Amino acid sequence: MEAIGVYDSGVGGLTVLKELRKNFPKEKFVYFADTAHLPYGAKSLDQIQFYAKGAGDFFENLGVKALVIACNTATGAALDLLKDQMSCPVLGVIGPGAKAAYQASKIGKYGLLATQATVDQGFYEKQLKDLDPGAKIYSQGCPQLVLAVEDGLGSHYIGKKIAWEYLDLLPGDYDTLILGCTHFPLARQGVEDYFAFYKRKVTVVDPAEQTCLDLKETIQIKNQAKPGVTYYCSGDPKVFAQKAAKILGEKIRVKRVKE
Repeated sequence: MEAIGVYDSGVGGLTVLKELRKNFPKEKFVYFADTAHLPYGAKSLDQIQFYAKGAGDFFENLGVKALVIACNTATGAALDLLKDQMSCPVLGVIGPGAKAAYQASKIGKYGLLATQATVDQGFYEKQLKDLDPGAKIYSQGCPQLVLAVEDGLGSHYIGKKIAWEYLDLLPGDYDTLILGCTHFPLARQGVEDYFAFYKRKVTVVDPAEQTCLDLKETIQIKNQAKPGVTYYCSGDPKVFAQKAAKILGEKIRVKRVKE
């Protein structure tokens, strides 16, 4: 199969998929949401790696030409594991996100909104410190924001309120904020409104944008005869299809992958 695989625990990875489709409109994609086990951010490292291995087996059996782990938590926990497991190139979103933030920051101080697992494991800190040993990273786990986005409330006033409450917990001297969970671009307007309200100039980084650039350098992008996306999930396909349709602005069909 000459398709690019995209893997996430739920709807968050659709923000990465949208960016990929915008950049490579003639490509084929396979999207797998491991909705039976979300949210990953509250799971142990061993659990996430176990789920990721199963997802890797699924994509390997499909014969995808590349896999994008469209989940920060899964990237941090299982990128190396999936690189070893799979025969195709595997890309995550943390390295690209850190690279984009490093290029954007003028003072080397970064804010990070992420899942609790991403924060606890220090995935972004490690990447940024490799780029800039003097980097200062202020991290905040945002479990309630993940749930709000999953429930379709990312752009709702409830999602905005939750985002503002988490942003209030970060020190105020960073000039670059990383949306370190692929759910969070769906709450980006509330984040932008926060900085506008406080008259702060902060660059908001969505790792998906740099991930597309890195993918283009990794594989040959093609104009497929029948481009598009095939969707799979491990939970209820009807529930996922309803949520995804609101984000994508189009109705989709979702097939269930049995555990």
